[in-house]
Amino acid sequence: MATDVSEDVEAALLAHPDVARLDGAVASYLPGRRVDGVRVGDRVEVAVVLRPGRPVGEVAAELRAAVTRVAGRAPVDVLVADLEEEGA
Repeated sequence: MATDVSEDVEAALLAHPDVARLDGAVASYLPGRRVDGVRVGDRVEVAVVLRPGRPVGEVAAELRAAVTRVAGRAPVDVLVADLEEEGA
């Protein structure tokens, strides 16, 4: 079964070592499944919870680049919804 671009974006985000999880501030709705943290339209919006330890701006730039590789040239908005607590 082919994947939707939102699922490809989800996989790219979750593969990044600084992403703890995706946040439901945005979502895509697929048949029988909701993809939290990703909305694809004229723009790609993503919402992530990061692990602490690196500058947020650096990580956001890396995530933007990773999303662009799988979603194409649409503008990418990265929302850092939260930082995971140390030891969580």
